[in-house]
Amino acid sequence: MVLTDSVVALNEEFDKTISGPEDRIDLARVWLIISRLAYPDLDESLYLAQLDRLAGRLEQTITSGADVRLIAQTMARVLCEEEGFRGNSKEYYDPDNSYLNCVLDRRTGIPITLSLVYMEVGRRAGLDVRGIGMPGHFIIGVYGAGNRCLMDPFHRGVVLDEEECRRRVAVHHGGSRVFGPRFLEPVGPKAILVRLLRNLKGIYIHAEDDIKYFQSLEWIIALDPNAAAEFKERGLIYETLGAYDRATRDMEKYLFLAPDSPDARVIQSKIEQLKETTSTFH
Repeated sequence: MVLTDSVVALNEEFDKTISGPEDRIDLARVWLIISRLAYPDLDESLYLAQLDRLAGRLEQTITSGADVRLIAQTMARVLCEEEGFRGNSKEYYDPDNSYLNCVLDRRTGIPITLSLVYMEVGRRAGLDVRGIGMPGHFIIGVYGAGNRCLMDPFHRGVVLDEEECRRRVAVHHGGSRVFGPRFLEPVGPKAILVRLLRNLKGIYIHAEDDIKYFQSLEWIIALDPNAAAEFKERGLIYETLGAYDRATRDMEKYLFLAPDSPDARVIQSKIEQLKETTSTFH
């Protein structure tokens, strides 16, 4: 697998953009880098300006001193009713639902990407809007004056209470997962980006797009050094490519992170074979 110069440059830009304190990560800019993997010629300034314009409209509409519920309802009115952002239920697995340029152009996306639009527009408008990674469905919380209002950008910005969130988790998991308050805690930029990339990873696997699949692994690992599954997947790719030293390192990292995994013995056997092969070559 040979990465083009443009992809190598994207990697360098990605690493630079996520370096430093996590709370300083510019989600929109990282999201645009991810989008440029599919759309290398997109004009980043155009889409950042669109977010600024949407934020300006929202800021002009919000009533001074409004409570968080009214702010959430105002966001839904501006972004959903007036600007037309909506969930793409019919083509949920279309990769374009995950690229910022496409979400802004088409006004449609999946839960996490529509939530990101609300978050980035809200931040630019001076609001405290955070991502909440419930199992199976991403939503947002609007915070202010010690209060929080939950809302679902995928379903027309509907306001949610904790009981509705509990019901959704139960439906998604067939009642097998116990709901806990932790499900409604905000998640940081890196966790949001990892979740976005894992969505894309699944799409790339299905499409048999090896370059983009490998790139998604690289970026997930850069964001989360404890991403056990991705270390194993990358190691298996390295093995296929004949990069046995790299394959061994990644598989050993996988076993370190997930020593009790069901396939631990299989992976350990692979590592031993790889080391034997490497010593034979040397």
